[in-house]
Amino acid sequence: MSEAADPGEVKYEEDTGRWRFTPRSLNITWSSTEGYWTMPEKGTDGPAELKNVCWLEINSSTPKPLSKGERYALSFKISMTEDNYGWQTAPAFMMAKVGKKGIAKWARINLADVPVDHEIKVPLGKLRFEVPEDAQDTTLYFGFYELWSGGWKGGLRIHEAVVEKMPDGGSVQINHSCTILELWPNVFGKIFFW
Repeated sequence: MSEAADPGEVKYEEDTGRWRFTPRSLNITWSSTEGYWTMPEKGTDGPAELKNVCWLEINSSTPKPLSKGERYALSFKISMTEDNYGWQTAPAFMMAKVGKKGIAKWARINLADVPVDHEIKVPLGKLRFEVPEDAQDTTLYFGFYELWSGGWKGGLRIHEAVVEKMPDGGSVQINHSCTILELWPNVFGKIFFW
């Protein structure tokens, strides 16, 4: 069903507080089935390419806890192939939550608007969150999903996921094809994560 995620493929930059998750470090459902995904060679920076699935589920967690009271942001670097399909009526969703019992923050991503063969980070402005001072579990659990439509889709490339510490201040950018969802934590928050 899925190749086991390789924690050795997660890179951490101590000076910037940035985690970089290569495709092989992510849990990608159906990644071991060649008709569904093409995975990069071990130790390379190539993307994972979605060939054909009706259930898109990619998730991971930080190997070490995040710092309490700090602000972070999650983004995925993606691109679309020329022959992508199935995204016109099926938006994808990104999720981030601190701790297994934390409240999930969601971003809706309209992949039909992503230009072909251009690497972009989604969501624009990043999915931002803060680690509560009183949190017991400060591991970040995150994912990228489209499993509600039941429709077949393909042509998505996952280049990496990034979790980075955010400096104080700054502005939030808005992307009209992305909606940040802080609503429905009881609906979405209990669907995922072991």
